[in-house]
Amino acid sequence: MRGRAVTLAVAAALAAPASAAAHGRTTAVAVDYEAHAAPLTAPLAGAAAVRVYRTDLALRLTALPGHRIAVLGLLGEPFVRLTPNGAYVNEASLTAAGAGLARRSTASREPRWRLYSRTPSVTWHDPRVHRLPPGDDHGRWAIPVLVDGRRSQLEGEIRRVSASPPWPLFAIGAAFLAGTGWIVARRSPGLLRSATTAFGVLAAGATLAIAVSFAAASTAAEDVWMESGTEFALVLLLGFMLFGSGDTRALAGGLLGLLALAVGLTDIPVFLHGIVLSAVPADVIRLFVALAIFAGAAAVVLGLFVFLDVLEHYEERGPLPG
Repeated sequence: MRGRAVTLAVAAALAAPASAAAHGRTTAVAVDYEAHAAPLTAPLAGAAAVRVYRTDLALRLTALPGHRIAVLGLLGEPFVRLTPNGAYVNEASLTAAGAGLARRSTASREPRWRLYSRTPSVTWHDPRVHRLPPGDDHGRWAIPVLVDGRRSQLEGEIRRVSASPPWPLFAIGAAFLAGTGWIVARRSPGLLRSATTAFGVLAAGATLAIAVSFAAASTAAEDVWMESGTEFALVLLLGFMLFGSGDTRALAGGLLGLLALAVGLTDIPVFLHGIVLSAVPADVIRLFVALAIFAGAAAVVLGLFVFLDVLEHYEERGPLPG
């Protein structure tokens, strides 16, 4: 009876982690947790290599040549075995099933080993390296293993990182709002066009900085590279309009602002999570995103006034004579 209760509890714990897929690269822009593996000690030192992926806290364990490693699950059962011939998964292990390494099956005392990979490496999500209880911002994790028959454990730390307070960025937004309101109130055609162009150029610069920062991150997936390349191309395309007349430059500024606003709004998660997956520090990318949103919004609003002004003048002049 007690064994059945333990099994049910473990099965519930395994419901949280998803199966391990592409861990090295992601389309996510920010996460809440970071984990690290402690330096390996004997008998693991010299027998294994371990890595914790930054994107999803997946573990990757590799057995070095000449060594055999068994990873023990939540019930103490071996669920992964690394040998010189490759990696094997225990199909009778609830831990392996919960980690997505094996098909869902009934737990059994007798292991049912299946060849998982010809290389002695395996990557999986382990509930012991997943999240922290509410109220805890720091903790340690440990996973028991057998190294050439000797008991040891993988271990390390995990911590929750809170996002920086957004108030300084709100102050930047308030400044853009006040400036935009003042320019609209003046209704000076020259000032309106110059400001729209300036805000559009600033927003475009922020867009380019965001695109490069996320594309250059070691965690960036192919989708991020394609999206960043598209944003870069659109900025360059609209940038050619800046060499036109005053009206053309102002309208280009409004379109650049619209592009920046769209990019910034999709990256709002950088303000909600503590760890930003970019090639520059978190606070720097947050500043870029804030500038894209606020300068982009200002350029869009002023660009609408420019557009209406151009349309009004066109209607007054009428169509060109045929």
